[in-house]
Amino acid sequence: MSNFIAIDFETANAKRTSACSIGIAIVENNEVVETQHHLIKPLPDYYVDMNIGIHGITPEMTRNSPTFDIRWEELNALLTKYPLIAHNAAFDLSVLRQTLAAYHMPSPDLDYFCSLVMSRKALPHLSSFRLNALSDYFGIQLDHHNAESDAKAAALIAIKMQEHHTVNSLYELSDKLGTKIGKLKSNGTYSAFGTGRPVKKVKQYEFTAPKNPQPNHRFYNKHVVFTGRLSHLTRKQAMQNVVSIGGHVLPDTLTPQTDFLVVGAQDFKKYGEGFVSSKMKNAELYIKQGYPLFIMGENEFLLSVED
Repeated sequence: MSNFIAIDFETANAKRTSACSIGIAIVENNEVVETQHHLIKPLPDYYVDMNIGIHGITPEMTRNSPTFDIRWEELNALLTKYPLIAHNAAFDLSVLRQTLAAYHMPSPDLDYFCSLVMSRKALPHLSSFRLNALSDYFGIQLDHHNAESDAKAAALIAIKMQEHHTVNSLYELSDKLGTKIGKLKSNGTYSAFGTGRPVKKVKQYEFTAPKNPQPNHRFYNKHVVFTGRLSHLTRKQAMQNVVSIGGHVLPDTLTPQTDFLVVGAQDFKKYGEGFVSSKMKNAELYIKQGYPLFIMGENEFLLSVED
């Protein structure tokens, strides 16, 4: 019989890393045996009115909640026990992947399914495949945008679809519908559910391990991100300088956990004249929110690594 876990995330703002709650429904032998709801302190920690209006979670409700890295340590064993399913898994799995990356934590190895994509193929006679429409169709009680209720509804819809097509697992249902299973990999790659198309990883670099790390250096054990074209050395050379000191440069994505944003000389000059790239805008936002992120120009970076 079918064992799987349905999940649903709600976010505080437009950032996929800003999960403020997760709902979980555990299915064993095609029955929902347990549901859970957990609040999360979002990253970055701010709310927009539109999101509050959707799910009703406010900053006061998550002010003292654990951040996602702590929640993941609590839930990791559970959420990797069985395959995952979500209604619009493209969203929920991107929240999972991007938030893990923001906390510099590896993705798990797991299979996942999307009840939205499957319902379009399994129930083509319906006019809407939204979670509330499918819940109405199957007579499922739903408190829409409550993460626990949404996860339970996705689980029950998946069970109903298996019964409708007389199969015993999500794998059998996916095979019957002709969809390809989504996959997360601990090496950072993933395949989207439905198409199965592999998604290219962010460009990878190989670095020489530091022979003499410098514990007293400003970059030691710090996360450094680069933006803009460097004038005096290649991006890989600059990254190797950081690694040789004992710092970190991958993943090369700006997050509130970034310690330094290094801006190429030309862009840094334009920055002083009012030009702001998307990475700079995000860096300024994180600084405004109190994160200890420092923006420096290429010349200051060179002086730092030449010390």
